[in-house]
Amino acid sequence: MTEPCTTARTHFQISGAVRASISGDGLVLLDVHGGVVLASNAIGARIWQLLEARLDGVEIANRLASEYDVSTERAQHDVTAFLTALEARGLVCAESAC
Repeated sequence: MTEPCTTARTHFQISGAVRASISGDGLVLLDVHGGVVLASNAIGARIWQLLEARLDGVEIANRLASEYDVSTERAQHDVTAFLTALEARGLVCAESAC
């Protein structure tokens, strides 16, 4: 497994082996190669939607800060943690590393 290279301005590519389902309750991800199912809350679902829209970490954090009335610093911390977890599981990769 490669070292995570999560940076604020990194764009991520979603693995072709991931299937996502978003509902009002949150996000469910299936790694079809690994047979792993992961669930997240509505914030995780929103981050996933913004990843699909090709936003980078800073853009995602700014959107979340605005949409959920939290500080940009808090949003950046949470986005970085979420993206790092996804990257560590091979569900996304930094475009420069794919």
